[in-house]
Amino acid sequence: MNKTFKKSSVVLSTLLFLAGLSAPAQGATTLTQAQQTKVSAVFKAIASSDPDSINTSRKNLSGSADLAVAMIQNYYSTEKYMRSISTVGRPLGVTPANAALGSAKITNGKVVLTTAAPGFSGTYTDFKFNKAGKITAWSISTSGGSKVNIAARVKVLPKVTWQYANDIKAVYWGKGVQIDSGTVYQDSLSRWIMQLAVTNVAGGNNTKSLITTTGKYQSPDKNLYTTTSTPAGCFESGQTIFFTAVVPQGAVVLNGVKGILEVPMSNGCAEDDSNRLEVTIKP
Repeated sequence: MNKTFKKSSVVLSTLLFLAGLSAPAQGATTLTQAQQTKVSAVFKAIASSDPDSINTSRKNLSGSADLAVAMIQNYYSTEKYMRSISTVGRPLGVTPANAALGSAKITNGKVVLTTAAPGFSGTYTDFKFNKAGKITAWSISTSGGSKVNIAARVKVLPKVTWQYANDIKAVYWGKGVQIDSGTVYQDSLSRWIMQLAVTNVAGGNNTKSLITTTGKYQSPDKNLYTTTSTPAGCFESGQTIFFTAVVPQGAVVLNGVKGILEVPMSNGCAEDDSNRLEVTIKP
């Protein structure tokens, strides 16, 4: 009887061991080789912090995944551009190196990403693909946050409008700025990442500045939240800068309902806190 028990124990242990070898890691879905190749290409590009490499990798993306990675590309392209110009917005005549490298630990069906682009560091799983084989969505989880599916959390702003003020506070603003596109994304920590394309259309030698002063976001429920934003610096007429604001947890963004984001700016290259744009956020 003891011998039978020992043999049964050995068989059971062997079966459990083999099952453990064949099961995918918790939180990851096993991908085909072709799918894994595309995942690796995208996240290695993001970890490179090179906007050109990130742009190339987007051939593997569609839908929500492409919108999210476009936000990362815009963040790094703007960061690099701001280091290619002087404090008065003039070209320095040099091509700066890419930003510091991030990291991407890639296993089958799972990526642990570290990147300077706000809202995008975390553990990626549950990759979804369309019929053409392109990545369309994923889940992301962050330390201190929850696991969320990006498909429901990244949205294009169909029409971006701005005014001279004064829903949040009365301000004066000169002409010469165009804002006509944007994207919003709610990260795993429930913060809203808001990115707007800001173009200096003043003409001539007229410069505009994005300044370091914190801005505000007014939710549709009229609650105010202090934001942090990048970049800071002066840029010439004809140049487009991708402004990225981080709105803290608790803020509300509703489809079809107006929220208002302050974009701290000034005319010229001197910081002037009295000049702010108020931009409609209405996905």
